[in-house]
Amino acid sequence: MTTKNKVLAGLMGLQAVLLIVVFWPASSGSGIEKMFPGLKEVDVIGVTITDSEGRSIRLARSALGCVLPDADDYPCLKDKFPDFLSLVVPITTASLVAETKGSHSRLKVADDDFERVIDVETVGGNRYKLYLGTSPRGRSAHVRADGRDQVYVAASLSAFDASAEAAAWVDPVYFSVPQDRVLAFTLENGSGGLRLEKEESGDWTLVGDGIQGTLDQTKAQSLARRASSLRLLRPLGKEELDSYGLKEPIAVLTISTKNDDSGSGDFVLQIGAEYDQEKGFVVKSSKSDYYVVMGESSVQDFIDKGSDDLLESPSTAIPESTQ
Repeated sequence: MTTKNKVLAGLMGLQAVLLIVVFWPASSGSGIEKMFPGLKEVDVIGVTITDSEGRSIRLARSALGCVLPDADDYPCLKDKFPDFLSLVVPITTASLVAETKGSHSRLKVADDDFERVIDVETVGGNRYKLYLGTSPRGRSAHVRADGRDQVYVAASLSAFDASAEAAAWVDPVYFSVPQDRVLAFTLENGSGGLRLEKEESGDWTLVGDGIQGTLDQTKAQSLARRASSLRLLRPLGKEELDSYGLKEPIAVLTISTKNDDSGSGDFVLQIGAEYDQEKGFVVKSSKSDYYVVMGESSVQDFIDKGSDDLLESPSTAIPESTQ
């Protein structure tokens, strides 16, 4: 390598070092500490998360691990709450990126312009508020403690970890029965409904008077598969409200299963009114004490489908070509 090339290479290396020094988050030096020094995971009894669209969810510690108190203590997934706290509580002041209020909106950690706000409550009544903002790199976020101007980088926490939607914290499967245990299901709705019974071969038979046509097995299997596992958007609680529309449901699905040692019989799902706060409908299963909201796409077939919708489409005759 010539002397000129060595000098150029050295200058390029120096430039790279300068760029790293200028743009890498500053260290707080010997003053590094936890963002909330008095906060301990074991003391946390509740967390409220609010997102930029105004949605909010409240989580509370219980004997079960975690519940949604606003939905009559609907249970969270077992490890979600402690896993989340293990990301929030240890945040430190090691990576300082800004010290002025003017940076808050740009980094989405302002009082009125943020990605998430995380409110933490402890058993002693102490409250801690954290603003969670943009992500400078994967699985990280800019963060700011309420009442302070300094903005830091949380290395292992992002907006993805702090969802304000219930489905991110609970088992999203609200109703489920093994498909191989299903014998039949009956649907009652404004289209007249239908009844499907499973044969020993696994094929379905459409039962009822006045049915003209051949059952499309693919359509029947698709509807049966959807009925055997249904996911929620959010739990509502155990109390039935008039606004749920379940005194006169718009659809009722009854699933009959084989007898076995674990118990079986008929399971009933009622579909009620549209839920204004979500694009979905209120649903109640006989397997659960809880009323929930399900997405429109999950229940629309049960609201609309009748026997005729499961029949094979008439074949289109292709005229013979003339010579």
